[in-house]
Amino acid sequence: MTHHNRLHRLTGSLVLSAFMSMALSGVFTLLEFGVSWTWLRTWGQSILIALPIAFALDMILGDTLRAFAGGLADKAAKAWP
Repeated sequence: MTHHNRLHRLTGSLVLSAFMSMALSGVFTLLEFGVSWTWLRTWGQSILIALPIAFALDMILGDTLRAFAGGLADKAAKAWP
Protein backbone atom coordinates (compact mmCIF):
# COMPACT_ATOMS: atom_id res chain seq x y z
CA MET A 1 0.00 0.00 0.00
CA THR A 2 1.49 3.35 -1.03
CA HIS A 3 1.75 6.40 1.19
CA HIS A 4 -1.01 8.12 -0.80
CA ASN A 5 -3.36 5.15 -0.41
CA ARG A 6 -2.72 4.93 3.33
CA LEU A 7 -3.37 8.62 3.77
CA HIS A 8 -6.52 8.35 1.66
CA ARG A 9 -7.81 5.44 3.76
CA LEU A 10 -6.99 7.13 7.08
CA THR A 11 -8.64 10.36 6.00
CA GLY A 12 -11.73 8.57 4.72
CA SER A 13 -12.02 6.53 7.90
CA LEU A 14 -11.62 9.61 10.08
CA VAL A 15 -14.23 11.63 8.17
CA LEU A 16 -16.74 8.79 8.04
CA SER A 17 -16.32 7.80 11.68
CA ALA A 18 -16.48 11.44 12.84
CA PHE A 19 -19.67 12.08 10.89
CA MET A 20 -21.37 8.89 12.05
CA SER A 21 -20.29 9.40 15.67
CA MET A 22 -21.62 12.95 15.74
CA ALA A 23 -24.83 12.15 13.90
CA LEU A 24 -25.81 9.01 15.77
CA SER A 25 -24.79 10.15 19.24
CA GLY A 26 -26.58 13.45 18.57
CA VAL A 27 -29.81 11.75 17.54
CA PHE A 28 -29.87 9.24 20.38
CA THR A 29 -28.99 11.75 23.10
CA LEU A 30 -31.55 14.18 21.65
CA LEU A 31 -34.21 11.49 21.92
CA GLU A 32 -33.20 10.87 25.53
CA PHE A 33 -32.81 14.46 26.79
CA GLY A 34 -34.56 16.73 24.30
CA VAL A 35 -32.99 20.04 23.30
CA SER A 36 -31.27 21.22 26.47
CA TRP A 37 -27.87 22.02 27.97
CA THR A 38 -27.79 18.47 29.36
CA TRP A 39 -28.21 17.16 25.84
CA LEU A 40 -25.31 19.26 24.51
CA ARG A 41 -23.01 18.17 27.36
CA THR A 42 -23.98 14.51 26.98
CA TRP A 43 -23.65 14.70 23.21
CA GLY A 44 -20.12 16.04 23.51
CA GLN A 45 -19.17 13.28 25.93
CA SER A 46 -20.75 10.66 23.67
CA ILE A 47 -18.74 11.84 20.67
CA LEU A 48 -15.52 11.48 22.64
CA ILE A 49 -16.43 7.85 23.38
CA ALA A 50 -17.92 6.94 20.00
CA LEU A 51 -15.30 8.47 17.70
CA PRO A 52 -12.32 6.27 18.63
CA ILE A 53 -14.52 3.16 18.61
CA ALA A 54 -16.00 3.99 15.19
CA PHE A 55 -12.57 4.84 13.78
CA ALA A 56 -11.05 1.58 15.02
CA LEU A 57 -13.95 -0.47 13.65
CA ASP A 58 -13.70 1.27 10.28
CA MET A 59 -9.96 0.62 10.10
CA ILE A 60 -10.45 -3.05 11.01
CA LEU A 61 -13.62 -3.91 9.09
CA GLY A 62 -14.00 -1.06 6.60
CA ASP A 63 -12.42 -2.67 3.53
CA THR A 64 -14.35 -5.90 4.05
CA LEU A 65 -17.65 -4.09 4.53
CA ARG A 66 -17.07 -1.85 1.50
CA ALA A 67 -16.34 -4.92 -0.64
CA PHE A 68 -19.47 -6.63 0.69
CA ALA A 69 -21.58 -3.53 -0.03
CA GLY A 70 -20.10 -3.30 -3.51
CA GLY A 71 -21.01 -6.93 -4.17
CA LEU A 72 -24.57 -6.35 -3.01
CA ALA A 73 -24.84 -3.24 -5.17
CA ASP A 74 -23.60 -5.20 -8.21
CA LYS A 75 -26.17 -7.94 -7.62
CA ALA A 76 -28.93 -5.39 -7.15
CA ALA A 77 -27.92 -3.57 -10.34
CA LYS A 78 -27.99 -6.83 -12.32
CA ALA A 79 -31.41 -7.74 -10.95
CA TRP A 80 -32.87 -4.31 -11.64
CA PRO A 81 -34.88 -4.23 -14.89
